Amino acid sequence: MSGPMIGSRKFLSPTRLRLQLVFARASEALAETYQAQAAEFVRRLKSRLSVEEALQRYFHEVGVPAALEETVRARALISLAGLIESAPKHEPRATGWTGLRPDHMLDALRKRVQHIEHTNLECRLAGSISDEAVAMTHVRMALETAEVLADEVTPDEAIMHYIRTFNLTSIDAQVIFRRAMAQWAELHPLPDEARATLAQPSVKPSLELRSRTEFGLRVIV
Repeated sequence: MSGPMIGSRKFLSPTRLRLQLVFARASEALAETYQAQAAEFVRRLKSRLSVEEALQRYFHEVGVPAALEETVRARALISLAGLIESAPKHEPRATGWTGLRPDHMLDALRKRVQHIEHTNLECRLAGSISDEAVAMTHVRMALETAEVLADEVTPDEAIMHYIRTFNLTSIDAQVIFRRAMAQWAELHPLPDEARATLAQPSVKPSLELRSRTEFGLRVIV
């Protein structure tokens, strides 16, 4: 995903200005989301990767827009200042295999492979958390776009305009479009649905447990 690209569609002047404001807020919200998730990614991997290595892995696992990458990196480093300053200084370790018995070498190699596999898994899990947070930010801002354009286009057109503006990939676009449409439907129910919801009792009747005798059970002696 790249930065916002204002579409060529013509809207009324007041609406166009409000739309630019929403897109500016969306860019800032995305930068904040990426920064917070990058810092959490580093904290989650701190026992396996250094801060620098974890940040590199974050940008590899998560598709941070190129226009936001330096901003996200700088903000993440600032938020991680305490972790960086308190990190212990390790002496460089020898990586050679000289003098190791074959069985010890195989055991060390096996542990190394397991460590890499577990690290890769943790990176994928942390990356998935970040993707979910970014998607939620997109959905929230897509709904704001739909609110701004409510008098000019339908909600699905407004959401698609947001998706095209931020140049989302086809997979991300499908996820965000469905979630945004579902939330819009919940926030703006049809008149009949709203009346049906109001007609439902607000308090569910409590279920009382009855004794065995009330169920007609007989004790056989």
